[in-house]
Amino acid sequence: MLSLERVEEAIQRATQRPELDDTALLLWLRREFDPSIASQAVQQIHLRQRAKQKFSRAEQMWFTPEGLEQSSSEIVATYHASRFPEKELVVDAGCGIGGDLIALGGRGETAGVERDALSIHFAKRNTEVYGVDSRCHLIYADLLRLRLEEAPFLFIDPARRAEHRRWSSPDKWQPDWATVCSLAKSVQGALVKTTPALATSYIPPDAEREYISVDRECRELLLAFGECRQGFPVSAIILPQKARLTSARSPAPPIHMPMDWIYDPDPAVVAAHLLPELAEVLRGYLLHPQIAYLTSANLIPTPFARAYRVLEHFAYSRKRLFERLRALKAGSITVKKRGVAVEPEQLTRNWRPAGDRAVTVLLYRTDSGVTAVLAEDTGFVNS
Repeated sequence: MLSLERVEEAIQRATQRPELDDTALLLWLRREFDPSIASQAVQQIHLRQRAKQKFSRAEQMWFTPEGLEQSSSEIVATYHASRFPEKELVVDAGCGIGGDLIALGGRGETAGVERDALSIHFAKRNTEVYGVDSRCHLIYADLLRLRLEEAPFLFIDPARRAEHRRWSSPDKWQPDWATVCSLAKSVQGALVKTTPALATSYIPPDAEREYISVDRECRELLLAFGECRQGFPVSAIILPQKARLTSARSPAPPIHMPMDWIYDPDPAVVAAHLLPELAEVLRGYLLHPQIAYLTSANLIPTPFARAYRVLEHFAYSRKRLFERLRALKAGSITVKKRGVAVEPEQLTRNWRPAGDRAVTVLLYRTDSGVTAVLAEDTGFVNS
C-alpha cells in the first residue's frame, strides 16, 4: 500500500518550489522520492486545492479524482446525516473517500463499505482528520457480496464515474439501478443520492423525491425510502437554510407580460417542477409556458428565487437594447437568457459603459420573438 507519510513529505517539500509547473515539479520531486510517491504528491496538491470548495479541512484530506468528483460537500453530507434517526446504525454502501461517512460518523455509529483499496485507505485517514474514526467502521468488500438487507438503514450513492468516464445510464452505475432500488426497499429506511437529471421513469413510485440546491446550483436528487420518508412526495430544498418548497399539485399559473418584479427560480424548484407552487407564494404569473421566469406586482422575499425590479421591457434587438442601456446610464451589465440563441458574453463584450448603474438584462423567448427586460437585482437570494 502507498505510504501516505512519504506522500505527505513530498507535498511539504513541493511547497519550497511554488514556481514550478506540474511537469517540472514532478521531475524535481523524483530526485528524492519514488516515482509513485512523487506522482501521488502532485495529484494530491491539485485535488486538495479543488476540494476546498467542498471540505473545510481539505488540505489535510486524501482524495482520488473520482472520489472527490462524486463526494458530497460538507453542507450536503451534514444534511444527509440529519435525515437518519439518532442512535441507529447507518451503512454507507459505497463510501468512496468518506465524504458522507464523516458526516454520518458525526451523528453516531456508522459503517462504510468500499471495494476500492485506495479509496478505503483514504476514507480511514479522512475520518481521522475529522475525529470521527472511532464511530466509523470500514469494510473493504464488494457491497454486493454482503447481506446489506440486514442493515437497519442505508445510504447509497451509486458510482457514476469510472476510469475518468461518466456513465449517464443508471443501468451502468455500480451497483446498477435495479440493485440500488432493491437494496433501498429491503431495509427499514434508505436514502439514495443520485443526479437531478434522473428520468422519472427510473424513480420508484413509493420513493420521495427531494431536489437539493446549494448556492443556486441543484446538486442532487435525494430519494427517500421507508422510514426515511418525511411525507413530502416531491420537494425542493435550499441548503444550508433547509428551506423547503413542497408539491401541492397547484395548477399552472396564467401567462402575463412583465410586471413590477421578475423572479428567477432556484434550479431545484425548476427541476422539481414546482413553478406553480412558487407562483402561488409570489402571487405571480409565468412569462411564457416554456420559460422558467415568473413575474409579479409584489416583492416577496423568498429563498426559492432571485428577484429583479423591472425598469422596462421591449421587443429585443441589439440596437434597441444598447440605446435603452445608454438612456439608463448603465455601467456594468449582466445578461441572462432563457430559450434564445443570443450569446451573453458577446453582448457584455460589445457594451461600452455609459454610467455606473448596474443593470441586469433578461432575455426570453416568446411566441412572437424575443423580449428584453432591463432590471435591477435586488440582491436578495436564499434570504
